[in-house]
Amino acid sequence: ATVAASRWSVFLIVVIPTPGWAMSRSVAVSAGSFFAAAARCEEQSLITSGQTDDLLRALAPYLSKSDKANMEVGRTQGGKDSQVFVESEKKWVSFTPDVASCYRVQGVLDDYRMQLGE
Repeated sequence: ATVAASRWSVFLIVVIPTPGWAMSRSVAVSAGSFFAAAARCEEQSLITSGQTDDLLRALAPYLSKSDKANMEVGRTQGGKDSQVFVESEKKWVSFTPDVASCYRVQGVLDDYRMQLGE
């Protein structure tokens, strides 16, 4: 989990697209799997509950149909298997919500919020 968590910030720099621009499939799947990990942290009360869905709603206007579909694939697969897709390595890595990994997840959620001006 720690290894995967430390890699998330690499793909998140390019995740919030400008309107009309679609993410690659692998970046969108990775982002979706990250949100599945964030939801797991919320379920374990390791980060504030509800912020993952709030952030996804705020992102929605910036996402193309394919972005949304591919993120849902990543979110579903990541949630089912407790994994995140590390786009830079093109592979799935186990995720276990704990204090350290969820602290990193919270940092990434905060970065998203900052990029969105929330």
